[in-house]
Amino acid sequence: MTEFDPLEYFRSVYDSVPEWAAEFHRFSPEGFKHYTLLRNEVLRDGALSRKEKELILVGINAARRYERSMLFHTKGAIDAGATIEELAEIAAVCVLSRGIPAWFTGVEAIRYAERYMAEKGIVRSPGEAEEAAGVPAARTLDEALDYFRREASGVPEWASAMASFQPQALVGYAALRQQLLRDGAVSRKLKELTLLGINLAERYPRGVMLHAEGARRHGASSEQIAETALTALLTGGIPSWFEVVDCLKAD
Repeated sequence: MTEFDPLEYFRSVYDSVPEWAAEFHRFSPEGFKHYTLLRNEVLRDGALSRKEKELILVGINAARRYERSMLFHTKGAIDAGATIEELAEIAAVCVLSRGIPAWFTGVEAIRYAERYMAEKGIVRSPGEAEEAAGVPAARTLDEALDYFRREASGVPEWASAMASFQPQALVGYAALRQQLLRDGAVSRKLKELTLLGINLAERYPRGVMLHAEGARRHGASSEQIAETALTALLTGGIPSWFEVVDCLKAD
């Protein structure tokens, strides 16, 4: 049996060994080997596909405004079959969690994808995404509050405060949330899992619980939630796993 070669693994993934990987190997060859084995295991197809995991990592790094890692995983997502439309929806949904700077960073993933696909001669149809039937986007404060009641089994305290002091802002935010979280090129479930990954990587328990429950409502299993946490671990470290444990339960 051929011994696992971590440098060859990265060469096969990125066409060359990234500088950070070469330096990691130079200073800690055994540590680098174990990291690469972990990465290879986490990113293989499982309860979530390799493509879904790469898209989640694009979203986490866009939200964290960490362009270098985001672009590595943009390549990984394209190589695994992702489309530009999927990348754009992942980048857009990050706005809900980390604001418009996440989109500024995410745009660089879209630009990179366009260049990379052109260089490789990749032509991929976006396909026909069926828009999920549902309630039209909120236009009044009452509609916005009704939306949050459905989503959170009651109006959250932060939404109540915004309704009192900035009602039109809440209406706008509810409408934006409804639009970005629709099924499209990316499913609502994967969007919730991406938002879960962002909050795991940034160790925000309230956001973790919110989006773990959102993902479950749209069909995610404990295995998919666990794999999201392991995927987040690759960029957010072991605390990403610590934060998910309370969300895991028997299905």
